[in-house]
Amino acid sequence: MNAGEILQYRYRDAVNGFFEFPTPNARDILPRGLQPVEPHHGSSILAVTAFEFEDSAVGAYREVVLSVVVAPRLLPGEPMPRSAMYPFMVGTTTAAARRHGIEVWKLPHLPADLEVEFDRHDSEVRVTAAEGGCPVLELTVCDPGLAWQPVEHRYQTWSQDGAGLYLSNLMMRGAFMESEEERGSLRLHPHAFAAGIELGEITDTPFREQWMRDGVESIHPLQPLPAFAER
Repeated sequence: MNAGEILQYRYRDAVNGFFEFPTPNARDILPRGLQPVEPHHGSSILAVTAFEFEDSAVGAYREVVLSVVVAPRLLPGEPMPRSAMYPFMVGTTTAAARRHGIEVWKLPHLPADLEVEFDRHDSEVRVTAAEGGCPVLELTVCDPGLAWQPVEHRYQTWSQDGAGLYLSNLMMRGAFMESEEERGSLRLHPHAFAAGIELGEITDTPFREQWMRDGVESIHPLQPLPAFAER
């Protein structure tokens, strides 16, 4: 991998549920300089995401991610991202994927391999994650029969280390379904993966669900923004 290279990750499924949780909890997680998005006063957004990657720089693997949805960074001449996220915990099925995520993207990872399974049906996908047989999470995302559309969506992701904050733009390309039918569900178990969350304060039904199939995630190199973290 060369510095400045856009990395591509080919996936079979990418599923995402958006859940409400208390803004004080979100602020405890976020570094200074990032602001959570509030759908309602006092309530922020927890994004729970799962990927099955079929091909990447470190081979095939599965991944689950917890993120806080934050206000995007807007600059003149740059297109508006669909949303911006601060991933604060990542779990993967392989050590190679974990090293890659830490070294290249500076993302915090659970220091253990997870067992992540996708149970697919025509109208829903259920993702389960466990460590050594102990449950970590169950996420269900439903398709209420809406039309699937080919899309190319732009997002921002944030990360940090001792030097400050980093911003990366990414593109998600594939067949896309989004719904607000509130048919999905989430269960997070007491586990180190969810240590930063007040589990009893999260809604267990997503107010928005997303499902993408057979696509490519293209991630641009990190942009260091140390001054932004000091504001």
